[in-house]
Amino acid sequence: MNLLFDSSMTGAFWASVTLACLFGAMSPGPSLAIIVNHTLSQGRIAGLIAGLSHGVAVGLFAFVTASGLSVAINNNPMLFDGIQIFGSLFLLFMAIKLLLAPLRKEVEVPLAVHSSNWRAARDGFLIALVNPKVLLFFTALFSQFVGVETALWEKVALGLIAGGVDALWYMLVALMFSHSGTLIRFQRSSWWLDKLFSAVLFVIASGFIIDLLERAGYSL
Repeated sequence: MNLLFDSSMTGAFWASVTLACLFGAMSPGPSLAIIVNHTLSQGRIAGLIAGLSHGVAVGLFAFVTASGLSVAINNNPMLFDGIQIFGSLFLLFMAIKLLLAPLRKEVEVPLAVHSSNWRAARDGFLIALVNPKVLLFFTALFSQFVGVETALWEKVALGLIAGGVDALWYMLVALMFSHSGTLIRFQRSSWWLDKLFSAVLFVIASGFIIDLLERAGYSL
């Protein structure tokens, strides 16, 4: 049993993944608009369904990304080195972009159209599935820790954490944002989320870059 659940990942990594996924979900974007749109149109049940299906898609993305990285390491270690470098720089780029984002945002209130629980589930799943930033984010984050020795349960855990955090946040959104005025106030005051997410990503990316430099023989 101990061997089965022996983890190659540190507690700091699990905490970093959870925190990064939380702030990533909380940062306003098209997913938020989809969830709120179904909530305004059909009610909270439809919003909860959309949030849950969105989390399922994000969890699948996380699991597939972790599994794909293990395959990449096994087949082409040099390619994986490149992925790690790209991942570190991408997270750093995201941190800088969020840091420099304007404090005032143009607020677009989603137009509530006729919805259904089926459409809510479909739209929540697809808005996550077609977003390339989700794949890039998980590739950048997981590339620093996932290896050939990464156990299946660890990959499943990554998927469950990413999907679970995402689903819980957007289901909470469906419960809170029952009218457009609440959404407007949230989006106008969401600049602090960008800055916090920027700080989290900067710390994570800096740690990755320092580790890469030390492995390359440059001690800091």
